Amino acid sequence: MEESSKDVTDLIWDRTLELFIKIHDCPDNPEHLDSLVHWLNEDPAHLKAFNELGQIWISTGIALAREIGQPLIDLERDQSPLMTH
Repeated sequence: MEESSKDVTDLIWDRTLELFIKIHDCPDNPEHLDSLVHWLNEDPAHLKAFNELGQIWISTGIALAREIGQPLIDLERDQSPLMTH
């Protein structure tokens, strides 16, 4: 049973990454946004995974900014809110 749960989690994360990359690469494409919204509304686990990925993305940006010495306020100024359900 645990293996089945892991498979579902892997599928959710795979789809989360796929949609995140599509939105990142083509933010003005309404089809990508519609797909994301539809998928997020299918299951609370989808929204949870998407928000977790967003947090990872933000944390990575902060770590890179610190590495190159960029003030963090520059990152916060352009910060979009994460999606909510």
